[in-house]
Amino acid sequence: MLNDRNNLVTLILAALVAVASWWWLQVSTPEQENALVVEKHSANYYSLGYQKQEMDAFGLLNSEVKAAKMMHYGDDGSIHLEQPEIRFFDKKLPPWVIKAESGVLTSNGKELWLNGLVLVSRSAAEGSRAITIKTSDLRVQPETSYAETVQWAELSSPPDVTSGIGLQLYFSDPIRITLLNKVRGKYEIH
Repeated sequence: MLNDRNNLVTLILAALVAVASWWWLQVSTPEQENALVVEKHSANYYSLGYQKQEMDAFGLLNSEVKAAKMMHYGDDGSIHLEQPEIRFFDKKLPPWVIKAESGVLTSNGKELWLNGLVLVSRSAAEGSRAITIKTSDLRVQPETSYAETVQWAELSSPPDVTSGIGLQLYFSDPIRITLLNKVRGKYEIH
């Protein structure tokens, strides 16, 4: 008889646990069903025909970014650009213009990764020749006016052409362009 009583108590306790579990699921499920499901890496806003200008301490144009499309990703804070065109202005010389197929700006704004074909150029001015650089997969650090790639690069400053593997570019005064490996050039005697 004691065994029957223990079995009955165990059965009643198991039934109470089952009813309490069912009730808890009924109470908590509606909140979960209404929760917004967000994909891990999805854009939380975007802009078509994006343009951003940045001024220096004196209110003069320091840089400008244009892109066919800009998408901001909230999970990592990155900004993805399609067909970006970036201009870095100098008071004395024409601006540096960097165009790429696509790009990703890190959340802190310290690195801009330009993907695919990248064209870097600056027009001629008094005392300086025009410069055009063709390369790919360029990493730009806007704050320090520095860019680099490990890919093939061609530097053209007519009538001279120099190419090599790997490039370092400081595009602020003083301008320094370094091709790192397998450097070849065609130069015209002036």
